Amino acid sequence: MDEHNVHHFWGISPPVDMGALATRQGSGLGKEEPMRLLQVAPCDARHTLTTVCRASRTADAHTGPLHLTVWEEEPEGLARHLLLVAVMLDSSLPEGDRVQTLLELHGNALLRERTAQYLDGLARAMESMLVGLFSGAEPQEAAGGYPGLAALASCLDLSLLKFAERDAITDVFHGWRKSEAYDMVQAWDARGRKWYGDRYDFRRNMIDWDYHMRMIQAGTPGCDPSLGSIVHFHHFRHWRAHGIAYELRDSAYAQPNRTLLSTAVGRTREFKDRSGKDVGRSVTARGFWSDILNSPYLALGLVCEEKAFFVGSNKQFSRTSVDIAEHNVKALLHELRTGERLESSGLASRAKVARGPTSIEDLAGEAEKHAGGNACDTGVDGADAGPLPMATITEVEEGEGEGAAGAGEEAGTGAGGSAKTPAGGAADGKAKAGAEGGEGGGGSAPGSAGGAAPFLACPSYRGAKAGYVFTTGVQGVGYYLEDAAAAAASGTGDALPTGGGPGTSDGLSMEAAAEKLREAEAAADAAACARLSSRLRLRLATGDLVKAVTGRAKMQGSFDLVTLGTRHMHLAGPDHKLQAVAKPATGVLVVETAHYMVQLKKEQTELFRQKIVEMAGSAGWQPSPDGGLADGLTAAHALFTQQASR
Repeated sequence: MDEHNVHHFWGISPPVDMGALATRQGSGLGKEEPMRLLQVAPCDARHTLTTVCRASRTADAHTGPLHLTVWEEEPEGLARHLLLVAVMLDSSLPEGDRVQTLLELHGNALLRERTAQYLDGLARAMESMLVGLFSGAEPQEAAGGYPGLAALASCLDLSLLKFAERDAITDVFHGWRKSEAYDMVQAWDARGRKWYGDRYDFRRNMIDWDYHMRMIQAGTPGCDPSLGSIVHFHHFRHWRAHGIAYELRDSAYAQPNRTLLSTAVGRTREFKDRSGKDVGRSVTARGFWSDILNSPYLALGLVCEEKAFFVGSNKQFSRTSVDIAEHNVKALLHELRTGERLESSGLASRAKVARGPTSIEDLAGEAEKHAGGNACDTGVDGADAGPLPMATITEVEEGEGEGAAGAGEEAGTGAGGSAKTPAGGAADGKAKAGAEGGEGGGGSAPGSAGGAAPFLACPSYRGAKAGYVFTTGVQGVGYYLEDAAAAAASGTGDALPTGGGPGTSDGLSMEAAAEKLREAEAAADAAACARLSSRLRLRLATGDLVKAVTGRAKMQGSFDLVTLGTRHMHLAGPDHKLQAVAKPATGVLVVETAHYMVQLKKEQTELFRQKIVEMAGSAGWQPSPDGGLADGLTAAHALFTQQASR
């Protein structure tokens, strides 16, 4: 094992919807009674986010308060837990930025400059929030007006924290400021040199071995073992070499992720005593002591409700864990804001643009979809034809001169003629609509030639195109007509209609549609925060588990479900009293196994699981016959219930 891996900031198992699991296990909980859930060393906020965001799914069985208690051995773990929840609730970030920022902070050792600046501001706000709560201020006042923090502050319960522990958490937030310089690249390299030792120069071969002999053998939950792991080899190798798990933007990742820094306590080896033991002074060292072997993909990018992400081709997955992690966080955010599941095609929007059609069926669908004319125009009935295929961009490049010179001829051919579109298709109805002043949904943009498309979707710059401007707008990234862009900039109201697509009856300008969208998103975020404030109670604890949680008289027999992290498996024994705080006869324990731990062989992971069963059994827990697979768990979890004799 890596002796320098002192602290752990992400789990090595998929998230668990604790509320749904407790409901399925038949805890006998009343519909309006509080559901109490305990997380022991979860290492991140994946269980909390999944449980809170999916709370509406169990509305038929339970609508009462959710009381979540989170215990971490170190204050850095609690601080990161709060940070990830705060990012999810931060309405100042658009949906896409919020998803990518959360993934960056969760698993990247290096951040973009923009993310580092965001972390600096949020850390200052959260530090002020905690100081205000400690001093007895109201949640709204303590949050200081920062979006989402007021809801988080109203949910927090800090009664289990001692004064020294409160100060320690505040110091952690203070250490996340950009003014705290740290060389993460050097720290990652130093950790690698310590782990690989004499084989450091051949570390690529060792990474290859870990992937093919550990990750591939572990497989993917619920999938054909021959397909291997959904974690792609290139992603795994890049993270092991550089510490960057989610490179979602074409940007420089150069700023250290200060949330992965922690303080390790140890002793120096200055001399040996009479018995031969090393003796020295007690010291503390602040630095990077997190995991460099087990990737953060295991926490958020391993399982997904959208089965289309697990389609295989040529004995390998067509998607990767990065796509799954991005979709999972986006789906959680959508469900938090709307209370409904995200309906998705199974492919991340960024991947759609990058990959395009990848099969005969996809090509046939694209051809049928765009057979009617311009991809960015709408038909006479106002239906959106969807994004423009990449072939259209090429046709525009080849036909720029022809389109400019012959636009008048094409448009003036009379009723029997057809207007030539950039997609090369006939658009009689659209030309007529344009001649009538753009009424309905099919007219061309003002000042456009013939039936020229007002927007051409294109993920990257393909050179100058006559009459078009490459920019990012409400329609997305691509080429917009100059007249539509100029009208949008001047606010004349003649810009490209947006919101419902080009040619919609609302006639909104790009700015107005964007403002309308922002207002709708703000309303959804406000509704989500209101629901959380009225239902969620998040209680934090650290230090000694028995003194802080399990040994308290008021905690005895109160928790419907308890989760336990791999690195703290020893806490399942009777000495730490987890069985005492679980509800008699109906309490449930979920333990994270070492199934995906790359340091262990398959035989060792089986022995690890047997040890978990042995220790939990000595405390009065009985393993589930199927290991919880019927309840949506995976081989990375072990499910236990209370023994009947208790």
